[in-house]
Amino acid sequence: MSSPLTPTLSPGGEREHARDLALLTLEREARADLRAEAADTLCELAFDAPPEARRDFEPAVVRMLADKQDEVRCAGLALATEILAPAEAKDILVRHLGDKVTRVRVEAAGRLADLALPDTRGALAAALNDPELVVRFEAARGMVALNHTAGLEVLLAALDDTDLRFRAASALAQLGNKDVIPPLKRAFASWFIPAFDKTQLAGALASLGDPDGVAHLFKRAGRKWTMDRPMAVELLGVVKAPGALARLLEILADADDPARGTAARALGRLGDVSAEPALTGLLGAADATDDLKLDAAEGLLLLGTPSARAKVEGLKLEDADSAEELAAVLADYRSAS
Repeated sequence: MSSPLTPTLSPGGEREHARDLALLTLEREARADLRAEAADTLCELAFDAPPEARRDFEPAVVRMLADKQDEVRCAGLALATEILAPAEAKDILVRHLGDKVTRVRVEAAGRLADLALPDTRGALAAALNDPELVVRFEAARGMVALNHTAGLEVLLAALDDTDLRFRAASALAQLGNKDVIPPLKRAFASWFIPAFDKTQLAGALASLGDPDGVAHLFKRAGRKWTMDRPMAVELLGVVKAPGALARLLEILADADDPARGTAARALGRLGDVSAEPALTGLLGAADATDDLKLDAAEGLLLLGTPSARAKVEGLKLEDADSAEELAAVLADYRSAS
């Protein structure tokens, strides 16, 4: 309990106090780890702040971007992208594509790619000539987001990079160009590919209509205790694999299957409205956990029918944290709609 001499701060006051302490640390602290921790704190405070309070962190962006420590500048780019208008963030990110530190250029290119603004095309095209593959890769992702193939060769080269292969497969699938099937299949057939990478490559192939990719997803979805099984189950819905409806409903109906929640979301992504009764049944099932009901709710929202949405909006969860998560899911859905 606060003493009469110690004022109790409001949530906004606590946030401002923590922000000022973090900025003071950046000003005075020499230790790199403490400075990086202060930068992370500033990002967390801003991300958790209500929308109307986020602009209060603009001075922190200016201070962080001027810092000599690359971790702090990277955090500043993250903060700028989160709290500023896209056009303002874009100008900052473009400027930092020329930073002397590779890590900062990667952060700038990646966040610029995620903005997917048409007027970033020129900057992203220039970044395709960066001396570092990882920067070129982020720029290539951005070109894909703009439905442009200028970074295709970079993405194909990234299939041979163990750190980039997973996301390269996703970007190549997003292009929707069947000409990339042969290089994807070469990567898929390589020895010693980690299970998650192989399943991601299978998902990319399946999205382009390749039967080997579809077969691999079904195979992994049938192996209950493999680490990549939930990923394979979800991808069956994402790529709308032929025959996926029956397999996903089978998983959903098995009370002992640990992938039931994943199957519920996958059914939503599959988009077959005949799955609505099965998903609705989970909302009122006595033996269904709140987590499973939340997965079923997300599946129903992904189906997108008015009746599915109405059932989710009528769902009541007793656990306070689960109820809060449900409210957030509904808010995200309304925003996306």
